[in-house]
Amino acid sequence: MEATDLLRTAGWRPGRSIDVSEDLAALQAKGFGVTPAAEALLREFSRLTVQAPGKSNPLIIDGMIAARDASVGWAEAYSAALGCQLIPVGEYSNLMFWIDPDGDIWATYDDSYGRAGASLPEMVQGLFFEPDGWQLDRTLE
Repeated sequence: MEATDLLRTAGWRPGRSIDVSEDLAALQAKGFGVTPAAEALLREFSRLTVQAPGKSNPLIIDGMIAARDASVGWAEAYSAALGCQLIPVGEYSNLMFWIDPDGDIWATYDDSYGRAGASLPEMVQGLFFEPDGWQLDRTLE
């Protein structure tokens, strides 16, 4: 099994495009901007709950849930450290996932963060199938 299998089981398919107007409104209401990369990722993957075999927590990709649970203060700190705006797009257990303007996915937990992949499928692959695929290898000052 690999990331695309999990995503398909959760309801994703290549070319998926859903209405994300509520996601975008929730993000903007919370004080997050919306980049073209964030909108594109949400159109393709929002409203997916990905459950990996043997894992008790699901990965949730959902702009409304991410807006509700993400901290604007942490977003500002991570964005300042990286020099670009991060938009929350999902969560898994205590991890929050963000997308940068180039479409890279970042994972965070408190003051630790790291690049999780160049795409959501790559991030899912690293999260569930390649434990050393990506790490929270940076710390905020």
